[in-house]
Amino acid sequence: MAFTFDKRIIIEEHISGREVTVGILEGAILPVIEIIPKKGFFDYEAKYQAGMTDYIVPAKLEEEVTKRAQTTASQVHKLLGCNGFSRVDMILNADNIPFVLELNSVPGLTPTSLLPKAALVAGIEFQQLCLKLINLAYEKK
Repeated sequence: MAFTFDKRIIIEEHISGREVTVGILEGAILPVIEIIPKKGFFDYEAKYQAGMTDYIVPAKLEEEVTKRAQTTASQVHKLLGCNGFSRVDMILNADNIPFVLELNSVPGLTPTSLLPKAALVAGIEFQQLCLKLINLAYEKK
């Protein structure tokens, strides 16, 4: 069906597993968050409608799996030339190998967004986080 829209399409392998995300802030790797949508898929409704998704912070993972996810996020952040902060979304397959879905170079910054959730568990209140981001932008200038 995709070929009815264009001659060029992208086909990706479906990877089943647990969805996690890892934030990076000023070079520090934040706690892993597991994303558990109540309807089985993290779609628009699950992401933006309150109560449709559970967020486990820190994720209940074996220490080795946590470190692998955090290391992967840090490597992707550096590889793509990010500065200051980002958030890397991944799927952990059945063997707990992280597969990167995307890097968010400007992740959501509302009090209920994922980066602030991880920062809070790391001891950074939302107002502190906002001030850090302002300072990072000012330093970059």
